[in-house]
Amino acid sequence: MKIAEFENKVGILRDTLRYYEKIGMLTPPKRGSNGYRCYGKIQIEELAFIERGKAIGFSLSEIKSGYERYKKLGYLCPEFRKQLIDKKTMLTGRIAADQDSIAKIDQMLA
Repeated sequence: MKIAEFENKVGILRDTLRYYEKIGMLTPPKRGSNGYRCYGKIQIEELAFIERGKAIGFSLSEIKSGYERYKKLGYLCPEFRKQLIDKKTMLTGRIAADQDSIAKIDQMLA
């Protein structure tokens, strides 16, 4: 599919798509005879990985490194798994702290 259609389907601006391609995070799409980019399933999968990584707070370089190793190995490498576990631990701690704050607010309101 052409970039305009792809942009609408994935909800990511074409400038961002081109940037991801430029920095090597997105497999360059095939080009039609007219030179237009033709995006497909592989780019959708890559963008899903990128968006999940961004949603949990990883930097683009962390996402790129983790995905490159994932593509090479076919599974999440131990280093990236550890990063995910560390992120989960940090978020779990943040949730606990927020729950404590909510409890204190409830006490003050009572």
